[in-house]
Amino acid sequence: MYHKSIKTHFDRNVFITFLVLFFGGLSLLSFRINDKEDCTGVDFEILTNSYTVEDLIEFKSIDKNGVDWSWDFGDGSTATNRSNVTHQFKTPGLYKVTLSVNGQCKQVREVAISKQRILIDPERIPTIQLPDNIRVGDEVVFSNNSPFAETWQWSFGETTRVDGTDQQERYVFKTPGEKTILLVVNNDRLHEAKQRITVLPKKRSRRQTTNEGVDPIELVLDDQIEDIPVKEVEEEEKRLEEEEANRIEVSSDEIRQMLVGYANRTVDDIAIRNYFCYSSIPVFNKGGSRKTVNQLFNTIRDVKIEFKDLKLVRDSKTGCIKSMTLDLRTKKGLFWKNF
Repeated sequence: MYHKSIKTHFDRNVFITFLVLFFGGLSLLSFRINDKEDCTGVDFEILTNSYTVEDLIEFKSIDKNGVDWSWDFGDGSTATNRSNVTHQFKTPGLYKVTLSVNGQCKQVREVAISKQRILIDPERIPTIQLPDNIRVGDEVVFSNNSPFAETWQWSFGETTRVDGTDQQERYVFKTPGEKTILLVVNNDRLHEAKQRITVLPKKRSRRQTTNEGVDPIELVLDDQIEDIPVKEVEEEEKRLEEEEANRIEVSSDEIRQMLVGYANRTVDDIAIRNYFCYSSIPVFNKGGSRKTVNQLFNTIRDVKIEFKDLKLVRDSKTGCIKSMTLDLRTKKGLFWKNF
């Protein structure tokens, strides 16, 4: 049988082209894999002293390798291609601000915006004219001569209602003790005037006596008798009533919420210190280390905080806070840190 020789021809150019495409594809795949962005250093700062609807707030990217930036302020507005931007929020609320860097890395931080700050004008606070000494049963005249006042509302501290609506009012106190006089003019409660006064007990009248049938010694002794014991009893009863009325009532959860508000700049430290027995109470962490309340405020300012426990030590009479023990941690950037 006759067999023809079979010859196979492989084009060398085709083989070279195949190798070039193969290694080129491997190189491109390797480049794509190794080109993944390092996002560990992506973050931004918020530069402002206040967080209200009237503030222009600056946001600053602090990454070192960024070439493209995109901002989302959580209120429907955006900004691109700038590492530093400013923004003004129009309404109060909690907003999530997102920074995208190089199209791959993102960092999100929450911003709490409060209402516009309200400033008190000392010139708009009315003055109260009243006598120096006030006793139970005596008619007392209260007046106001502020030139801007057109309407008046008086409260003399013995009832919960308005006691008078004229520029000059007369009032007779029925009980002794400390009273708070409240005056509101032009219905402006922001600039209301308050004044503390002490109402003295009513004077006890002396007996009308004649010389007939009365022992002179009895008259002398009667003249020397003072009503101090009665006065002391009345004042002590009033003091106990005032202590009960002025007792500070605040829960651990309420203090916790205030500290979160302070961290977000929606609450100032004075509002929190009002519940303390004195301005700088001791603060203990979960390990028992003693710190000052100023150290606590400095630690939690402008960071994210998380409470695990908070215990208050109060004064038994006034209810004010004498010290705090708390278990919390803070986060600024990527890592949590125990207080």
